[in-house]
Amino acid sequence: MVAESQTQGVLSQNGTCENGTPNSAFQNGSSEKNGSCVTVESPSHMSEFYPKNSLGCSEEEWKARVDLAAIHRLCNNNCWNEGIQNHLTASVPGHTDQFLIIAFGLLWSQVTASNLLTVDSEGKVLRGEGKPEATAFWIHSRLHLKHPLAGCVAHTHQPWATALCCLQDMELPMCHQNHLRFYDDIAYDRQYKGLILDGYEGDRLARIMDGKRTLLHANHGIIVCTETVAEAFDYLYYLEKAGEITVKAMSTGRPLQLIPDNVCKVFHTEMEPPHLVKVCSYPHCHAAHFGTFKCALTSLPINSCLHCSKFHYYAVALHASTTHSPQGCCCGV
Repeated sequence: MVAESQTQGVLSQNGTCENGTPNSAFQNGSSEKNGSCVTVESPSHMSEFYPKNSLGCSEEEWKARVDLAAIHRLCNNNCWNEGIQNHLTASVPGHTDQFLIIAFGLLWSQVTASNLLTVDSEGKVLRGEGKPEATAFWIHSRLHLKHPLAGCVAHTHQPWATALCCLQDMELPMCHQNHLRFYDDIAYDRQYKGLILDGYEGDRLARIMDGKRTLLHANHGIIVCTETVAEAFDYLYYLEKAGEITVKAMSTGRPLQLIPDNVCKVFHTEMEPPHLVKVCSYPHCHAAHFGTFKCALTSLPINSCLHCSKFHYYAVALHASTTHSPQGCCCGV
């Protein structure tokens, strides 16, 4: 759970609220307001809670914007991006031909729910300032139209998974439990053709994926297409872990111990939501995983106000309309 807005208070670096009340005083399983402070309740990371909609869009779009801003910051914290390159997008709820994307030139640590662009499938910016990066538009616009699961499309060059893309035999071996969630759900593009600057290449990637949620793109990076932002984060996280384990195991020079196909099939089936509901108190583990990391962001200072030097936190920066001086700082700016 995150604070509703900066005007209601922020968490300070020493673990107290703006009014001096220790956060521990409210960590009893309920959320309470005290003066200008909204506390973050410790066990409630599963809650569907979002900062106040300050943009005037639909609530469904606002939630998508908050989640997309959060995954940018989480990927940045894990060093899964390359400067201002790579791209993460989400469909605008209720629109099959519109998606959310950052303006080219922003660092992923600067992304907020309000500074995301709304772009249509023709490249027209419908909301926001700036333009998307060209390759981002051509990859993501086509995948959002062509891939059946593309509620969220993530393209990164995260190092361990991308290392596999640089191998002649780039297939992910089924040698560890983390790998099995990708069993029969990963596609391989073995032809690197340079920058993707037209719809043909975007369509080609969609055909190669053929409904699979993960793609390893030779000499380039990875693409994940999922129904939700939470699921995309989960796939990026475990794909990177699988890549790291694979590269480290291969570096020993010893043969890999592969898991039999019948075990792989059973595990992959058990990781799908209908089966997880039977064994997990929360229906979608990927949502719980993403929610926990989102909650953890509330304790991380992102940047300081240029006017008062106080730290802004995730809950504020997610919905701030500007990057460097979010609206609603207690200094009045």
